[in-house]
Amino acid sequence: MTDRPPSPPTPTPASDDPLEDRVVATTAQLSESIADALGCRLADATLETLLLELDRHEFVDWVTVTRTGDYVWDLSETPDRLGDAIADALVARLEAWLVASDR
Repeated sequence: MTDRPPSPPTPTPASDDPLEDRVVATTAQLSESIADALGCRLADATLETLLLELDRHEFVDWVTVTRTGDYVWDLSETPDRLGDAIADALVARLEAWLVASDR
């Protein structure tokens, strides 16, 4: 893979695991979850590209790589972040529509 996510913050000791109360999953786990929920499977490369793009826009957080080389993603705030982005886009569209209809 040519595009790598940015390096995660400095690791913390295992006893103070910051991921303990977070919603985290590997790319493979997300792929399985999507397949189970939607009945279709994304190619692993496509899913990783999507996750990297979501990370760049701060919708997900890449936190570490497992010993087997799987990326681990923090999805704890993803629903709120996506909801805010969708709401902002809808408000912008509505405002544009209202301005256009006033002419």
